[in-house]
Amino acid sequence: MIKLDKAVKKYKVDNKDLLALNYLDLILEENCFVAIVGVSGCGKSTLLNVIAGYDKIDYGYYYFNNKDVNKFSKKEKSKLIKNIGVIFQDFNLLEYLTVKENILLATRYMNSKKDLLKVAKKLDILDILNKYPSQLSGGQKQRVAIARCLITNKKIILADEPTGSLDKDNAIKIMEIFKKLNDEGIAIVIVTHDENIASRCKKIIRMENGRVVN
Repeated sequence: MIKLDKAVKKYKVDNKDLLALNYLDLILEENCFVAIVGVSGCGKSTLLNVIAGYDKIDYGYYYFNNKDVNKFSKKEKSKLIKNIGVIFQDFNLLEYLTVKENILLATRYMNSKKDLLKVAKKLDILDILNKYPSQLSGGQKQRVAIARCLITNKKIILADEPTGSLDKDNAIKIMEIFKKLNDEGIAIVIVTHDENIASRCKKIIRMENGRVVN
């Protein structure tokens, strides 16, 4: 379970403090399937970065499985990050590596061929393992990004606008994949501006001005 209590995150913009998270309260239950929606600049992406452990809040509390993340040692913080996979809108694939190499890179090439084939089969990308990102469609790139999370057995997947650059059909297919993964016990949290995509999640959380408003 993830809990944020009165979380504040500030950034300096033109020598002024910008409140990206404004005393935000949030609870994400285990095995949740949640969409976080709101206008650009409302704090959605900052929230994902905080949950992922990439950013630290300036004030308030962040609890992961009832433990205060602010008090985590480097080892505990590293363990947190290993539990959480992040999927970016631009896919974040290395163009000079094949699909197979991009996926295995997340494991430092420690995982077996059996693990790779299992994940590739689940995401229907067996036939593109030896291709490069420049040879793939947007939908295929997103599947590869998801595979990179699955091969390291992430318990939580955070996805920032995962369907933003996809056509309607591919967007629906990606959401169907997320649903199947959630049914298997993986928590899914997506940021989206698309109400149709959000409606496919079990719960919608709305943000305004750095706060949850529902």
